[in-house]
Amino acid sequence: MSKLVKICGIRSVDLALAAATAGADLIGLVFAPSRRRVTIAEAQHITAAIHSLSPPRPLVVGLFVNELPVIVSEIALTAGLDAIQLSGDEPPDYPAPGGLPLIKAIRMTGDADEQAWLARIAAAKPALTGNLPALTALIDAHVPGAFGGTGIQADWIKAARIARQVPTLLAGGLTPANVAQAIAAVDPLGVDVSSGVERDGQKDPALINAFIAAVRAQATESGT
Repeated sequence: MSKLVKICGIRSVDLALAAATAGADLIGLVFAPSRRRVTIAEAQHITAAIHSLSPPRPLVVGLFVNELPVIVSEIALTAGLDAIQLSGDEPPDYPAPGGLPLIKAIRMTGDADEQAWLARIAAAKPALTGNLPALTALIDAHVPGAFGGTGIQADWIKAARIARQVPTLLAGGLTPANVAQAIAAVDPLGVDVSSGVERDGQKDPALINAFIAAVRAQATESGT
């Protein structure tokens, strides 16, 4: 199966449609404090545009950091999100808002909550929304004080160990130039990129195209 591609930090309808046209499987909207943050109104416009596309269309994922479950559920319903990403220090018993697929960022610190999250993901039923499991780990680099989008490369050796145990999206410092190597090293379910497809702090459609093309080319070369 071809690897999933998530383009995170999308802030406009035009860029969301460009990512969809390029072949993105997941489009990430950031609701946490960030220069990439979107308002609920902006998110509504983006999800409406994506949902108007003929299937198969990308799933729209909302990214939250240490937000109350009731708030996440309200935003997910109002904005029409297809899945939720938790990128903070959410406890392992955090509910899946609205029963939507849940992606949990794992920064490989090895702490008890992280191990409990991985156990929860491993035990989850393999229900799918599109090609996205009900529970998925997202491996990112551990940068103290940051919750993703740093452009720092994750530890691929540790990530590969986790990817052998649970459904995993690999993030952290991926670019069009290194994503094929990352996939070969980790063999994740998919890959996630934000800063790696930006130029001067803004998403660049040409880099999005190049990133997705590199992922698809790697799949062709490996025969998967």
